[in-house]
Amino acid sequence: MKGRDGIARAVYAAVKDRRLVVLHVFVKKTQATPRSAINTALERLKNENTSHTQS
Repeated sequence: MKGRDGIARAVYAAVKDRRLVVLHVFVKKTQATPRSAINTALERLKNENTSHTQS
């Protein structure tokens, strides 16, 4: 996606029952994905997995 602030990227995961979960969206400013964006996505994926195992 491209907007006035630059190119947006989304980090997503395919999870149980053919669902896609968008974990994090950020504006891309460099060629590499920022480590903080990866860490945010991983943390949210952990939370997603634990919230569904407890229900």
